[in-house]
Amino acid sequence: MSEAERVTESSETTFPVRVAARMTGLTPELLRAWERRYAAVEPLRTEGGTRRYTADHLKRLQLLRQAVDAGHRISDVARMDEEALRACVAPASTHAESWIDDVIAALRQLDSERARTLFDERVESVGMAEFARKGALPLLYEIGERWQAGNLSVAAEHLATTLIRSMLASELFAHTPPEAGPTIVFATPSGEDHDLGLLIAGLTAAANGANVVFLGANMPESDLIDCVESSHADVLALGLVTLSPETAMPILTGLRKALPTRVALWLGGAGAQQCASIRGVDQVSNLDQLMAHVALLDVKSAAAAE
Repeated sequence: MSEAERVTESSETTFPVRVAARMTGLTPELLRAWERRYAAVEPLRTEGGTRRYTADHLKRLQLLRQAVDAGHRISDVARMDEEALRACVAPASTHAESWIDDVIAALRQLDSERARTLFDERVESVGMAEFARKGALPLLYEIGERWQAGNLSVAAEHLATTLIRSMLASELFAHTPPEAGPTIVFATPSGEDHDLGLLIAGLTAAANGANVVFLGANMPESDLIDCVESSHADVLALGLVTLSPETAMPILTGLRKALPTRVALWLGGAGAQQCASIRGVDQVSNLDQLMAHVALLDVKSAAAAE
């Protein structure tokens, strides 16, 4: 029985790709990429060749997404059975808010040893990529909220930032680049001094198969162009936080004109949404979108190499 006949004759409800993407939290592009390259699921087909997904397909895709969110590479988990996938996504702790409170209590006392111990325990439980996305980011947000409310000192905020930066940078620079993954340069343009979110993005990209060149903050445009050329990068990923749109827009426009057309230009960070749309500049709003962009780039790189 063909796949198309199975769709026609089955009484089970099936869903088109866009509905499946919406229900699983994946983009249609990423969903197709996971199927083509990793055989994550095998959707049914209509007589016209259109993909259709069953409830079991959607459940498996949701588990795969959760496993990737937890820091696992899709290439490592795509063929796992349901039991193994559930083991990958089982929460190491149900006390995330308690963990944040414990860290902040240590920071109030400027107890760096205690804070670092809590960080290390969290990383050991969930992995560095998961810690970066769902540990460091919520913690930094909470610290910022408490600092603005006058409930946490500047010294405590600086201590947290220093500890997190040290951990993430050590992990990123110790990461072994993939043999055939896309190369992405991460930096902030001149005038932008905030790069901790960019560091988290770089680590996320590395965990999802990218070869990351992390330059950090406040990079002159000429140096960015030179680095892209010398590293044969596929993407220049820029972060914006406090740089005004009036200052950022000419920089972005100039970089887009100066870079080869084969090089993608991605823009993320809290300040990115303040900038008007520029042709050839892709806004990446969150880490889920970043992972989707990296996966699609990985597929394109693999196709070009074949």
